[in-house]
Amino acid sequence: MTRRLATPLNTTWLIAMLEVTLNPSEIEVAVNPDGLYIWISPYMDAELREILKKLHVRYLKRALTVFSGRNRNVFIMPGNYVVELPTCLDGVADNDWEGSVSNSIESLDNPLYVQYPKTKLAYQDGVPVVFMERITPLNSGTIWPRARLGYECRLWPGWSK
Repeated sequence: MTRRLATPLNTTWLIAMLEVTLNPSEIEVAVNPDGLYIWISPYMDAELREILKKLHVRYLKRALTVFSGRNRNVFIMPGNYVVELPTCLDGVADNDWEGSVSNSIESLDNPLYVQYPKTKLAYQDGVPVVFMERITPLNSGTIWPRARLGYECRLWPGWSK
């Protein structure tokens, strides 16, 4: 099974029987398009990059699959949760914010607040890591009619109804 993170430091690790290349060149990707690649911003402090490399390797060992976003990589783990690891300083800020506000006491079961999946924020070697409940995304056919959206529908302007 090929698991792929982001594409385009050049370091390779052997994880179980998986070879992981960190920040590969375009040539490396072209030569091995089915490889396992991790991209971490080269504009961060070298010590933070090393910590992030180790965290990525740790979660790659157990992940079922991995998705790459703009600022973070999301590891789908066995069980009912995901792990979000930053790949740049914006990802560090995103994790810090998301992990600290998404489970505020006043927002739980309050229709005036956006309801996030349950999250836990942990700092591993000083890096904010978000552990989040795995949810199934809904499509527009499931969400509509608008009445199913709940309280926020009453706040929509008249022209949208």
